[in-house]
Amino acid sequence: MSGCMGTEMKQGGHAVVHRASWLVPIVASPVSNGAVMVRNGTVLAFGRYSAVKAQCPAHTEEIDHGSSAILPALVNAHTHVELSALHGRIPLPQNGFPAWIERLFALRTRLSSGELEEGCRTGEDLLARGATGLYGDITNGMNLSRTLHSAVPARVSFLEVLGFNIEDLDQAVPPHLLQHIEESDRGGGSCSSIAAHACYSTSESILKSAKDWTRSRRLPFSIHTAEHPEEIEFLREGTGFCRGLLERLGKWVPGWQPPGTTPVRYLDRLGILDSHTLLVHAVHMTEDDWEVVARRQCAVCFCPRSNRNLNVGLPDIRQAIRLGIPSALGTDSLAGNTDLDLFEEAAFVLDLYPEIHPEKVLYMMTQGGAQALHKTSLFGSIESGKRSALVAVSLPDSVPRSQLSETIIRKGREGAWRWASCPEAD
Repeated sequence: MSGCMGTEMKQGGHAVVHRASWLVPIVASPVSNGAVMVRNGTVLAFGRYSAVKAQCPAHTEEIDHGSSAILPALVNAHTHVELSALHGRIPLPQNGFPAWIERLFALRTRLSSGELEEGCRTGEDLLARGATGLYGDITNGMNLSRTLHSAVPARVSFLEVLGFNIEDLDQAVPPHLLQHIEESDRGGGSCSSIAAHACYSTSESILKSAKDWTRSRRLPFSIHTAEHPEEIEFLREGTGFCRGLLERLGKWVPGWQPPGTTPVRYLDRLGILDSHTLLVHAVHMTEDDWEVVARRQCAVCFCPRSNRNLNVGLPDIRQAIRLGIPSALGTDSLAGNTDLDLFEEAAFVLDLYPEIHPEKVLYMMTQGGAQALHKTSLFGSIESGKRSALVAVSLPDSVPRSQLSETIIRKGREGAWRWASCPEAD
């Protein structure tokens, strides 16, 4: 389902009440016969229909979504929209990370700027057609300052820095891009920050200076962490595919000594881990790693379909939930996934981890994502003052409360949803 169906946008600022058989605020219990009142892209009130109706000003329009669940737009916490130009060009699944990255390098270098631009537009359209209201995007620069192609979604753009043989952040990031990030609107729906690629591709100095830069500005910081076995081998032994790749690319540093520990322990030793750090993938984690992540209050974004497609293993999402670690879902890129649909990602989690309650999964794909991107003031739940990016998922008649979250995910995966309200992106 694509397009924006927010009737209040057509009403010149008039209030609109959206009613449905279920209202799912995410941070509060679902409300049967619920409603939400919105105006000018902002939620004014929500709750039981009768209570919201009593607060309505004159000339308020009402839209009845019938047997549906109204919930906040989804938050896809990790994508690479620039790679959307590679959709379908890498056969999936691949036989491990080395095979996949070799294909990616070969194809990525051939893409023209026009193909990358078209890929970004395609990716944004796919995100909007997947009920996404906010996404976290890893960019090499192109998608840092682009005007959003459609009314939804908004984005948090992470400029990715890497360079195993580079010690100075100013060498890794052009000054004009740092200035753009400094000037990005941190109070609106979209903003910019910095991400490091990974421990095996980024020097210790760059890791620390990039994190210090974001920390001083209270911006989120993202890094791919413990994604594949080759990363673990490299940090423990300094051998294997990652070393060979660095040598072949001319990025190897003679005399470099491996830290001899896990990616999480290495990042903790460097002072990278805190409540503004988002660890992406977290597949190859020890029990001690999880304890460190919980203690440092990091967020984690899981992309299990990408992990499956790259044949790198699968993350222990259950452990993150058990420890209360802020957890989100992402689709990763169209170079390693078949779509950017978070309903599909969530349904995969339900199938693969039947012991995880569907309410937890629904939380991960909304409020959990907003927490990971530090955008809970605007996205992730239905609350007064938040953006009125809302979707209505069609439900069978008389869905019991106990089956509501799973039914929402399954029906969303089938495409049985529509935009109830989608304010223009900032």
